[in-house]
Amino acid sequence: MMGRIDIRYMMFLVLLIIASACTDFLDEVDQDKLVPEKTDHYAALLLKEFNKEYPIFKTIDYMTDNMTEVDYALSDTKVSRKTVYTWQREIEIDEEGDELSSINRAWREIYEDIAITNYVIEQIDDADGEQEEKDYIKGEAYFVRAHSYFNLLNLYGQPFNDETADADLGVPLRTNIAVEQVYYRNTVRECYNQIEEDLTLATELIFNSGIEKSKWHPDVNTCNLLMSRVKLYQKNWEEAIDFATKVISNGSLARMNAANVFVTEDNTEILYSFYTLSPVFTSSSQTVTGYSSSPELYNLYQDEDARKVAFFGINTVGTAEYYITKKYSSDFTELGYGNYRVSEAYLNRAEAYAQLGQTGEAINDVSDLLQRRYSDMSVIEFPEAQAEVLDFILTERRKELCFEDHHRWFDLRRMENRPEIKHVFTLVNSSAQKYGVETYTLLSDDPNYTLPIPLQERENNPLIRNNERLEKLPVKENL
Repeated sequence: MMGRIDIRYMMFLVLLIIASACTDFLDEVDQDKLVPEKTDHYAALLLKEFNKEYPIFKTIDYMTDNMTEVDYALSDTKVSRKTVYTWQREIEIDEEGDELSSINRAWREIYEDIAITNYVIEQIDDADGEQEEKDYIKGEAYFVRAHSYFNLLNLYGQPFNDETADADLGVPLRTNIAVEQVYYRNTVRECYNQIEEDLTLATELIFNSGIEKSKWHPDVNTCNLLMSRVKLYQKNWEEAIDFATKVISNGSLARMNAANVFVTEDNTEILYSFYTLSPVFTSSSQTVTGYSSSPELYNLYQDEDARKVAFFGINTVGTAEYYITKKYSSDFTELGYGNYRVSEAYLNRAEAYAQLGQTGEAINDVSDLLQRRYSDMSVIEFPEAQAEVLDFILTERRKELCFEDHHRWFDLRRMENRPEIKHVFTLVNSSAQKYGVETYTLLSDDPNYTLPIPLQERENNPLIRNNERLEKLPVKENL
């Protein structure tokens, strides 16, 4: 079905972004124009992508099995995230019928990023500066657009299914800055084709530029890592292995030590770091919002695994323990909250090997990673059967990448045998008395794994087709 994205609004945003992010050059041009002229002006536009609340869909982890409620927290404290925590059909409307304006902003914000990249791609060749710098900036813009469409597609598009990808709805593809255009929701396959095309161009341009920048900017290895992820999500196992191998051949793992900050400029495992503002919860505030990391996740880590302490802290209330992620704290990162890491390449390749029945190679990759995470490898029991090896790898993926970017939700979406997830919401009144329990279930084949198109977009574009989702009613128990 057709829908219209408000391009004039997006271009207005681009001009505002230029005004806010590139104030260093406003004195050099007619301020009525607000047009960047130099290559570093365009680079500043792309850096705006880093200054985002993290993750881009703020409450992504609340929908996964990595989080649970704090049962003693007041209902009024927890209710602002209840619609996503319980996978409601309309996540922007609460139980009172009021609209939650902050819940489903990712669509708008990602298309804002895409508008910026389109502007840079179309205009950078006319900028003042060296050709090598123009090539690098254009390559970075292609990468950011691919990264943006990948997230957008896996939030609002149907999960990839090779048999139906030519018909399943993805998201509208916008690759230019034209003001008057009518947009369709492109198919899932068309979206993946665009992502791959952008990544190919990004790789070529960044490589040909010969420029190496800091970890605030993607390099060729970063492009190859995202491509391996893209191939993995499409079940293109051989090519997922090929691109992951490129990353592994040109990168290295680092030993994790809970006593040291892991994400640093000099850590060779970190390829690219982004998102520097406002994570959705921090170590100090996580349980205050009424939610915490799930005990199930925490208990997956053995005591010999450095990630158990590096990734988590413990809050004790009475006799109860609540687990908080440290990945959004200065204990874990000196850079951004989102990171492309070489460890993912090992996990991508291991999963692809396992899917192809090459279990020995799969276990070797996971073992290489765990040698940098465990103080004593003898406590690990490596499986041998293909199905068990695959489960082992997916569990290690969950452990390694928890609370980073959108990994767990996206991985759940693409699993052939998704787990059934139950979320409990304890009703607690203003006097801190528990008076009931509600249990909600996300089914293995649940259509609610795909988010609804935001209400504002549906209002602006009444012809755009929304995703079908189920009403979620709880099983109630009085206390």
